[in-house]
Amino acid sequence: MDNDHHLQLWDQVLLRVLDIRLRRVEAGEFHLPYVLPASSFIFCTNGSGELWLDEEIWLADGFYLLHAGKGRRLKVNTEKGLELYFIFYKAVLPQNSLREFHILMQTDSPFDHMWGISPAEPLELLSLAQQMLEGWHSDKSPIGKLLIKGMFMQFLHHALKDKQDWKAAKPSVAEQVVRYLSQHYRGQVSIERLAQQLNYSPQYISRKFKEQTCYSPLDYVIKLRMYKAQEMLLATNASLQEIAAYIGYTDVVYFNRIFKKNMGVAPGLFRAQLEAGQRGVSDHAIKKLNPSLVMKLIQRYHIDDNENHYQYTEDGEFDMLNHYKKMTTMLSLCVMLLLVACGTSKGGSQATGSSQAPNEQQNKAVSTPSIQPDELPQETKSVSTKFGEVEIPVHPQRVAAISYLGTVLALDVKPVAAEEFLMSSPYLEGMLDGVVDVGTSLEKLLEVEPDLIISHVTDQETYDKYKQIAPTVVMPYNAFESVEAEMDYFGKVLGKEEESLKWKEQFQEQIASAKQQVQEAVSENETVSVMQEFDGLVYLFGSKSGRGGRIMYEQLEMNPPAAVPEKMLQESYAEFSLELLPEYMGDYLVLTSESSLEQLQADPIWGILPPVKEGRVYLWNESSSWYRDPIAMLNQINDLADWLAAAAKANL
Repeated sequence: MDNDHHLQLWDQVLLRVLDIRLRRVEAGEFHLPYVLPASSFIFCTNGSGELWLDEEIWLADGFYLLHAGKGRRLKVNTEKGLELYFIFYKAVLPQNSLREFHILMQTDSPFDHMWGISPAEPLELLSLAQQMLEGWHSDKSPIGKLLIKGMFMQFLHHALKDKQDWKAAKPSVAEQVVRYLSQHYRGQVSIERLAQQLNYSPQYISRKFKEQTCYSPLDYVIKLRMYKAQEMLLATNASLQEIAAYIGYTDVVYFNRIFKKNMGVAPGLFRAQLEAGQRGVSDHAIKKLNPSLVMKLIQRYHIDDNENHYQYTEDGEFDMLNHYKKMTTMLSLCVMLLLVACGTSKGGSQATGSSQAPNEQQNKAVSTPSIQPDELPQETKSVSTKFGEVEIPVHPQRVAAISYLGTVLALDVKPVAAEEFLMSSPYLEGMLDGVVDVGTSLEKLLEVEPDLIISHVTDQETYDKYKQIAPTVVMPYNAFESVEAEMDYFGKVLGKEEESLKWKEQFQEQIASAKQQVQEAVSENETVSVMQEFDGLVYLFGSKSGRGGRIMYEQLEMNPPAAVPEKMLQESYAEFSLELLPEYMGDYLVLTSESSLEQLQADPIWGILPPVKEGRVYLWNESSSWYRDPIAMLNQINDLADWLAAAAKANL
């Protein structure tokens, strides 16, 4: 999604500040990852260090502003200390907002994005952060919260303006090295390989990296491995051999030696001291070794806000260790379910608890069961998607149409799953028996055992989850120039080329008949506007959109008013001022609205417009006008052509 669409969503949502905190991370302090409970701004104001969000790393030096979505895992590493303001917020899109906004929220929500900038006016942001923090603790009244919200909007304006103006400059050498090492520290790392990857000389990389971090690249690799080892020792029951192998050491003795050299204690004793502390034994030694296993906050807070819940121990600290262990257990359970679901055939089940090697199991097998037809390996083919070439079944049998549901049905394929929004289309009534509404639930999607998933969601994280379940074809919203191109593409994906050809022939016959009907009634110089109004806002639609825009401009070849800028017509939708309504109004109006014609005619703005005053308006609601899939268009085109011809004749 481009930046303008992100800003439109920021403008549309209802924003609520959930919590404001100040945290000082001391030099050398180590703590387990903290899962952000809500969308967050993290403002670094003093010191320097590394901010890890999941597997992404950001270098903060002085003033630095970071944004992250709910559920991201934050770690902070610092050698000089770092002061952080946390501003947690919630963004909700009103239900009556344009459906395109809801689609954009699903596709690429800006409230989930990770980004970081060095602010242009850091002292202005610091002043606002300090005022918000002070106000948050001193005045919990409604008027106090309103003041906080006002200051947050100012903070947000500065942040988004800086982000918009931020030029994508090449990261520093240190940033490039840190980001490369954070992804490859478990493997074989050498300064020569690093230099080759980043296209610098080994001497230059070593010198610049040490200037900015005080580490050599190889010392930094050891640091990364030690941090990961601590995390796994604290949060898992993995053996020392398993941990050593995971972080890149094949020799557990060497791992023990290097851990003790860097941490001051052997890894086994490190874990034992922690367990002793948890049993009630004095934790002085543990805290000496790891000064911050929890994130201490300025004051105690409690929020139980449905989607945002913070848990505390009695002394006001985050119980991060227990939280992390619960998260790890849940993740392990999900992985286990995924492996079982993907590794179990319909004809039988595979034992999941066996420790035998494959060869041993084969040798002990008494007989080999026959392979059923539906267990044979499926033939695959490669298709081009948003995420590159993807191998999919040649003839998929269990399609999950998370998107493009109408297109899949038009190709005579009955999907096993879809989502509620598309399933609510009035044009698909009676076609969805047996189709399961999975929404955004991965668990429900796993249960239907798809062999192909179709989606428009371009978020990498969501795609990565989908493709773990089944091969996934992602095509963005508005990716196709025409409905025929859409049918061609999915005809190839689903192995339904003949059905695609038949549908296009039927559609062209219907278009030709409707076009002739309109041309006989409407003069060449007459124009049509396609709009939607609600809550005092007006949107214009072009040939890429629903609301009748694709049918009017692409299929029936009607003309928009000459005053409408071409750029607006090329967008899916374009908001404009009510002052321009008379200028952008055509001789005929296709309008999505909850108002009746009588209500529009009585309105002081709409009522003076010629097509409204004279009744040349096609009125429908968004639950019908939004859909522009092949099945919807077949149903809509005759209705719109009949209305246009009748309105033209009535105007004679």
